Amino acid sequence: MFAMNMRRVRVGKIGAGYAALALFAVAACEQGPAAPPPPCPDIVIVQDAAEVTQFLPGPGRDLTDVTLEARVVDFRGFCETDLEDDRSGAVDVELELLMVAARGPAAAGRVASVRYFVAIADKEENVLARAEFETEFTFEGNRNRIGFAEELTQRIPLRRGQLGDNFSVFVGFVLTDEGLKFNRNKRGR
Repeated sequence: MFAMNMRRVRVGKIGAGYAALALFAVAACEQGPAAPPPPCPDIVIVQDAAEVTQFLPGPGRDLTDVTLEARVVDFRGFCETDLEDDRSGAVDVELELLMVAARGPAAAGRVASVRYFVAIADKEENVLARAEFETEFTFEGNRNRIGFAEELTQRIPLRRGQLGDNFSVFVGFVLTDEGLKFNRNKRGR
């Protein structure tokens, strides 16, 4: 779910009363309802890459070989669109990915890391930009399961006539071919 970011304008103490009066007068003269904010890009958690399972090195792939399981569970964010007079500009997407991770039975330490990606695509799902990120986290005390968030900002340039809904932002974990196959088998695909 997205909410539009609102900009605040600071007004000095002396001019605050006059500014409020002017704002009221302008609002009273306004014709019709305010235009809706420009649309945001779609945010998509790639289902085949929404989870990652890490194993001990070697051929074993059962529960006793699991060192870490992590999942992208949700996201929060908003976007802000800045348009020039010629209708070109940019949309800034502030995104918070919500993840959970669990230590597996084969985990030797209390520190783990995962790699994830963020890709920007057009409506035909042609990837226009893609970046990978790594995040490290610690299972403190006797905790074997944690939740955490990653905050990102994506700036998408807009050509004349484009808006945020001309794009999608895809997120997921960076997986090996084996990891992708594991996820698909686990999901019954």
